[in-house]
Amino acid sequence: MTTAYVGKYEDAGSRNTFYRLDNRRYGFKSFGSQSLAKFAYRVQKHLADNNLAPRVYGEVGRIRVPVDQYENLLSDWGYITEIARPMSYCTEGYCDNDCSMDSDCKNSYDMQYVVNELENHGLSYIDAHPGNFGYIRRNRVWLTVVIDVGYESFDDFDHEIYGPDPINTYDDVDNSDICNCSVCRKWRH
Repeated sequence: MTTAYVGKYEDAGSRNTFYRLDNRRYGFKSFGSQSLAKFAYRVQKHLADNNLAPRVYGEVGRIRVPVDQYENLLSDWGYITEIARPMSYCTEGYCDNDCSMDSDCKNSYDMQYVVNELENHGLSYIDAHPGNFGYIRRNRVWLTVVIDVGYESFDDFDHEIYGPDPINTYDDVDNSDICNCSVCRKWRH
C-alpha cells in the first residue's frame, strides 16, 4: 500500500525545498533531480544510523504539493525525514552571530565535533554554518546533527560507502518534467 502525503511549504535552502507533512514531526526534503535526492538519502541514512543526522523514512519519491484548495502538483524528487530543532545563531557575543568554525562559541564547538565525525565516516564537509545543523533527541539526550547533506555540501566522500557521484549535479539538472508556474517556482526558491 502506498501512502499519499500532502506537504505544506515550510522552508527552502539554496539547493532544496522542505515541506512539513500534516503537522507531524517529519517533513519532505526535495532536490533538483532524482539522482541528487538518492545521493542525499544514502548519506543521511548512513549518518542517521550513527546519530549524526535526522532519521529518514521510506524511499526516494515525490509528494503532492497543494497549489490551491482544488489542485495539487507533484514535488521534485526527495524523501521523508525527521525534523530537527534548528541550531540558533550565537547570542553569546563571541562571534557577532557569524558562528564560523573558528569562532569561540558553543555552536562552533558543536559544529566542529559533527564535522570531525563526518570525516570519520568518509565525508569531507565544506558547508558548516548554524543553518546546516540542528538538534535531535535520542535516549533523552539532545544531539547536534547535520541537516544539509546535499551533494554541494561535500568536497569529497567515500564512494564505497555512499556510492557514485549523482548523475545530475545542480548545473545539469533536467527541469523538463517540473512545473514552471509562478507558484511552483516560488516553492523551489
